[in-house]
Amino acid sequence: MNGTAVPDEAYYSGNSMRGIFVPGEKLRLADETPFEQLRAGDVAVNFGRMPYIVHRVVGIRDGVAVTMGDNNDRPDAWPLNPSTPFRIVTGVFSADGTVRPVAGGEAGMRQFRSQQRKRKTRRIAGCLVRPLRPLKILRLPARRETRFRDGTVQWSFAGIPVAARGPSGRTMYLHWSKRLFFRVPEREDGKNGKDRFSGSSET
Repeated sequence: MNGTAVPDEAYYSGNSMRGIFVPGEKLRLADETPFEQLRAGDVAVNFGRMPYIVHRVVGIRDGVAVTMGDNNDRPDAWPLNPSTPFRIVTGVFSADGTVRPVAGGEAGMRQFRSQQRKRKTRRIAGCLVRPLRPLKILRLPARRETRFRDGTVQWSFAGIPVAARGPSGRTMYLHWSKRLFFRVPEREDGKNGKDRFSGSSET
C-alpha cells in the first residue's frame, strides 16, 4: 500500500456480497498488504471511497486490480491501484467471537463463479415469480428492522434475514425463495430505484 492510514476494522452492509457476508458483520482485516501481493479472488476493502466498498478482486491487469461484487453484473468503476488505501478481508467475526475464514486466491475465484451462477438463477427465478406478485398478501410479513449507518435497512422474520433495501431504495431479497414466502414494507413513495451495492458500516 502507500502508507496511508486506514481504519483497523470495517463492517459489511449491502447486497453485493450476500452469501459471503451478512449485513452488520464485522470483518477481520489483514495487516498492510503490498499491492503486488494482491491475487484475483481476494476480497478487499477499498478505503479510498466513502462509503467503503467491500468487493472481490476479479482480475489484475495494467497495474490495477479490477474489483466486483459477487452478486453484481459488472466490475466496479473504481479499481484498486498502488496508491489506493485498502485491506484484505481474511475472515468474519461471529457473535461468539470465533472467526469464519474468507476464501481468497483461486478458492475465492471459485466462490465468485459460484455466486455469479446463483445470481443468474435468481434473475430467472424472479421472472418466474413475477406473475405471483398479486398473491403477496398470503406471504408472511417480515417487519423486524435492522438499520445501518449507510442507510441500508434489513428485514427479518423470526430471526431469519429476509431482504435488504439500500440507500437508493431498491429492495433485494437475500434468496429468491424468500420472495415466495415473505413480504417487506413498501417504500412510502412507491418507487423502486437502482440499488447501490457497498460494504461499509454497522448499525
